[in-house]
Amino acid sequence: MTAQQFAHRVSIAFIPPVVATFVISVLVRFWEHGGIFHQSIVWLTAVASAGGLQIVYVLYLKRMEVVSAYDVPEREDRNHPYLVSAGISLGGLVALQFLNASVFLWGLLWCFTVNTLILYVINRYWKISAHMMGLTGPLVFLWPLFGVWLALALPIVLLLGWARIATGSHTFAQVLAGAIVGVVLTLLQVWLLLDVVLPLMRG
Repeated sequence: MTAQQFAHRVSIAFIPPVVATFVISVLVRFWEHGGIFHQSIVWLTAVASAGGLQIVYVLYLKRMEVVSAYDVPEREDRNHPYLVSAGISLGGLVALQFLNASVFLWGLLWCFTVNTLILYVINRYWKISAHMMGLTGPLVFLWPLFGVWLALALPIVLLLGWARIATGSHTFAQVLAGAIVGVVLTLLQVWLLLDVVLPLMRG
């Protein structure tokens, strides 16, 4: 196996929906209330809205030859999928609130919705790494559970960053920006959710 082939497999293994599924599974395990049936419905809703339906949509675009590859390498072709993805995440956010899911779960969908819209705006001018944003952003939600132990995920972040460069998908600047923006935007959204949105909902 060549280095580029390995990099391609790493890119596939850590696509944003896979990362989202892992983070959602952890959040449901530790923070979601109710019995196993309620937790399963919440998990399915969150996973479908955070990436499952987006994958189906991209598969459809590839089948219809609207995009050239499953990872949508051309920057201009990403704009519409980003908007659709944000809409799906918004629908999941509403559904999770209807299900009375934990704030950690619908808060994650809140971040996916807003951050994807911001990603759409950035992508109109520059091809920032969505892979890196999709990895570092959700990891922020694991901080309350793991604290400094979350630093153990750093090798994965570095590996994915290398993979995106090795496959020719992004430059170093695009990868670095994606990693930083993912963390910063998510922290800002969490602050906005906790200090502005929730107080308004309760007031």
